[in-house]
Amino acid sequence: TPAAPAAPATPDLAPAAQSPTLRFDPGTVALKPGEMATIGVVVQNVQDLYSIPMLLQYNPAVISVEDVRQGGFLSGGTQDIAIVERVDKERGQAIISATRMPNTPGVSGSGTLVGVVVRGVAAGNSQLSIVQVNAKDSQQRPIQMVTSEAAIRVQ
Repeated sequence: TPAAPAAPATPDLAPAAQSPTLRFDPGTVALKPGEMATIGVVVQNVQDLYSIPMLLQYNPAVISVEDVRQGGFLSGGTQDIAIVERVDKERGQAIISATRMPNTPGVSGSGTLVGVVVRGVAAGNSQLSIVQVNAKDSQQRPIQMVTSEAAIRVQ
């Protein structure tokens, strides 16, 4: 009898574990003012990812986004991809979009999409949050993603 209640719980857990996720690596960063670090935006358990525009938010008094670098996952190692970035340093927002070339299939699996280069501005704490994601597969269908944030301390 103890096994009977456990059985229904397992199917409920399985889909959640397989949901595509977007997270920062590392999740915690400590910087000095003027110092820079690259934080990877890592996707996990995604199927047929073709394009992924996202909006990042942070505290502009503490950190600034200086650059966005290709992470390699979306290119599949061989394809050129388009990365578009627009950083609003006053509002503390960065719009980043990574897209595969037309008429190419999406990429499945896990890996680093982009590296976000941040610079410490002044002492304090800032979250680096993914506040919006509009991921699409190669058929332009939306892909739901679970997102997380990074904690950055400048001291």
